[in-house]
Amino acid sequence: MSKINVDEFEKRLEALCLKKGGRGLPRKRQDQHILFKSIALILEPHRDYSESELNEVLKQWLAKIGQKIEIDHVTLRRHLVDEGYISRDRAGMLYKVNDAKMADLFEPETNAINPAKVIEKALKRKEQKKRQYLNRTKRN
Repeated sequence: MSKINVDEFEKRLEALCLKKGGRGLPRKRQDQHILFKSIALILEPHRDYSESELNEVLKQWLAKIGQKIEIDHVTLRRHLVDEGYISRDRAGMLYKVNDAKMADLFEPETNAINPAKVIEKALKRKEQKKRQYLNRTKRN
């Protein structure tokens, strides 16, 4: 499998986060990895997070980026740890982003993506298309 590039990442993130899907994570592994990476990108790379701090970040991600994804923050956190995107210390108290996992799956340029901006731009495009459509139907 080739590494996921910026264009592919942004297109899939937009599709996954703005189109109503089923409950839980998408079935395709690549789509799951894109969602997990989008969460890791909003975390500070070398910072330790307490469980409550990480939970707050995940809740914000679900509210702002993963708006259409039907999953709770606890399940999401467990998947991030299980898939190796976030490591947990032995005591289970602190969490940290695992950069090595992402290096295997994504081109380095994807590290500069701002997931919130990707979704914001997509929402603006969607709204603009809607306005254009409404303006055309009013004229006809």
